[in-house]
Amino acid sequence: MNYKEQLKSPKWQKKRLQVLNRDKFTCKLCKDSETTLHVHHIEYTAEFAWEEPIENLVSLCEHCHKEVENIKNDIDFKDIRIYKSKGWTDGSRIMFISNNGILTKRIYDGNGKYIVGFNFNEYEFDYIIKILNHDKKY
Repeated sequence: MNYKEQLKSPKWQKKRLQVLNRDKFTCKLCKDSETTLHVHHIEYTAEFAWEEPIENLVSLCEHCHKEVENIKNDIDFKDIRIYKSKGWTDGSRIMFISNNGILTKRIYDGNGKYIVGFNFNEYEFDYIIKILNHDKKY
């Protein structure tokens, strides 16, 4: 049974629902609870998707899942932080992705198509994170 077939299995659907319930139907990275959610495998350790230990599975919105899949070979999942702008419901969004001390800004249009992205230096990174965390001391 290939991976695509596994994802159609009732056994996977049950496991997926367990993960979504555990995570309160909210993306574990950006806290989005409105966008379509995926269950991401942090690592693959089992032959079948539904046999994966639940601690290797996490709920991610489709936007964060795409970003994580793009960088997953470069970084440990625990080190990824994603902040998503408000107003993303039309498909457009600004995402800040933090990993290994680098902050990247990515902008997508209303169709979810990537427009532009760039990295910030360490000073800009600290300043932006304080703003995103609503730190009044900046």
